[in-house]
Formats: sequence, structure tokens, C-alpha cells
Amino acid sequence: MKYIIKELKIKDLIDDKKYLTNINMQRKYIYSHSQAEYLLDSIQKNIPIPAIYLWDNFNGTYDVLDGKQRITVIRLYNNPHYLENPQNFFIDHIELNDFLNYTFPIIICEGTEQEKIETFKRINSTSVPLKEFERMNALYQGIFVEEFGEWGVRVSVEEAKIFGSDKRGENCIKALSLFTDKIEDYFKYNKDISFINGLKIIIDDIVEKTTSIFKKYDKDMYIFAKIILENIDNVSLVNKWINDKMEILKLLSVHSNNGDIAIAPSVESFYKEILGCYKITGLDSRRFFDIVAKQQLYHALKDGKTLGMKICPKCEKEFEFRQFEIDHIIPWVKGGETKISNAQLLCKKCNISKGSN
Repeated sequence: MKYIIKELKIKDLIDDKKYLTNINMQRKYIYSHSQAEYLLDSIQKNIPIPAIYLWDNFNGTYDVLDGKQRITVIRLYNNPHYLENPQNFFIDHIELNDFLNYTFPIIICEGTEQEKIETFKRINSTSVPLKEFERMNALYQGIFVEEFGEWGVRVSVEEAKIFGSDKRGENCIKALSLFTDKIEDYFKYNKDISFINGLKIIIDDIVEKTTSIFKKYDKDMYIFAKIILENIDNVSLVNKWINDKMEILKLLSVHSNNGDIAIAPSVESFYKEILGCYKITGLDSRRFFDIVAKQQLYHALKDGKTLGMKICPKCEKEFEFRQFEIDHIIPWVKGGETKISNAQLLCKKCNISKGSN
């Protein structure tokens, strides 16, 4: 790879047909008004600003690897209608000749496509951190990230309640995290697969089902979307939830108001428990034990050889307080009461293996 260092004037850089900022690698324009005005103030006072990195395409054009935000500001100052939304910056007027002749330090690079990607990664590792989607956009250009990014910018009200409306792709990452925790691998192996004709169809289905049942739970919609996805193949169950949504919402309200949601291991586990047994009658109105009950049972356990450790009554291994889980002896779903007389403390592994038997 090769590079040269030179200077360019603003009157050159405002040429958006030659110096390209709309390449897939680059994020959207994100500067705040104050950031833009600070940059223009530096230009007005003839204070040096950091170098801009360009990539020579050898066709008379250059891709901007680093500096899009700065170049966009000067283009907006030169033409407030450069972007869709007109921009006006409240600074003292800059003499036109001084503005156009202000010089930027420029580093022009050339090399292979892989070197271009690696250069981009390294430059941005030392500047304002890229959001995860912006990094994926730079590394795995293709129809998937292009369509996915457009979806993220234009999410519906219902989609925004579940995934957010971040313009830098955070909502895209959140949507994808429903399906996988290996985000980069997904972008890598699906870069040439249409998002619109693939993943979006599944997301649309999840959003529709989640919204139709749980739209009143704005802040927990993502959790409900996860639960819907986990049961998406169980069509009869999900349809029951949709048909019985009023009954489900009433039950969730009862158990939220009685304090269950506050003492459940997690909000997600609370919702799963209630949704899993909403058709069962005669259950104790309290599902979860509180911390006081757990402490009481913990003190009653046999001491371990290690100071501060207790013995799990099932596997007889030592554990700390936080490693124990409290649950019913006679399962709650089978009519077991949420009382200390029907409670037991087991390590997490033993409690999971016990299940609801």
C-alpha cells in the first residue's frame, strides 16, 4: 500500500462528484449543530484541523475514508440545501475568499480492496468510535447490509417500540440479536442475501404478533418479541396468546401489581412463567419468592468447608449465596403454594435439572 501527504482547499473538497462521501463504508452525517459550528469557527480563525483520508480510485474520483463529517459541514455551509434538511449555522460570517481557500491536510492512499478496508478500520479505531452496524457496513458491503440499513432508518412506529429508531444502525443490531449472538458472522455469511426477501419477512411477522398482544408494554416489547420468536414454530400456542390477549394482559397486570415482577430472577423469566401457564386455574397469586425467604433458607443450609459457603442439598457441592436459586418443592404450575414451607434452595444446575417435576 502507498500514500502521499498533501493539502487541498475547501473550494476543491466541495466537489461531491470527485470527493465521494456517500460510499458504503461511511456512516451517515451525525455531527451536532455545536460540533459543526466549532469546526467552522476553527476555519474562521485559521486554526489547523485533523487530516482527511482519501482513497484513490484511479478514475478521477476519491473515496473519503475519514473526514466525511468535516467535509459535509463545509458543503452545508457553502450550500445549506446540500442535504435533505436545510442547515444554517449561527456563527459570524466567514469571508467567502477566506473560506474557499482554507487548506486541509490530506492523506491520499492507494492499494488493494482489502488494504482499503484495513486502513478504514485502523483509522476509525483511533477516532470517534464506530457503532457496530457502521463497522459491519464497512467490512461486509453487499445487498444485505444496504437493505438492512435502509430499513433501520425508516422503521415504523411499531418497529421502533421494539428495536428503537437509532439512525446509526443500533436498531438493526438489536433486531438481529433476536436471531443470533454472532452478529459479525451473520453479516459476513449473508452479505449477498437480500434482507427484504429474507430476514425482514420474519421480523415483520414477529413485530405484527408482538404488537397485536403486548403493545401496551412499550419498554418491554423487545422481551416479548424474543418470547414470540422462541415459540414461532408453535403456531397453535402463539395463536392462543393472540386470541386470549385480554386474559393474558389481565394476568400479567395481577402478577406485576402484587410485586412478582420485582422479585423475579429477571423480567424475561417473569413474563415467560406467566405466559406459560395462563390457562391453568387455581394457582397461587404469588409466583416468586422474595430475598428474605431465600436468606432464611440459606442460613438453614449445612455449612461448607470454605468460609461463607453452603452445601447444596442435592449435589452436596459448595456454593455462595448468589449461586443458589429458590423455588417450589411442589411446582407452582401444579398448585404449589409460594410459602416458605414449600420452598427449597438448590444450586442453579440442580434447580434446572429439577424442572417442574
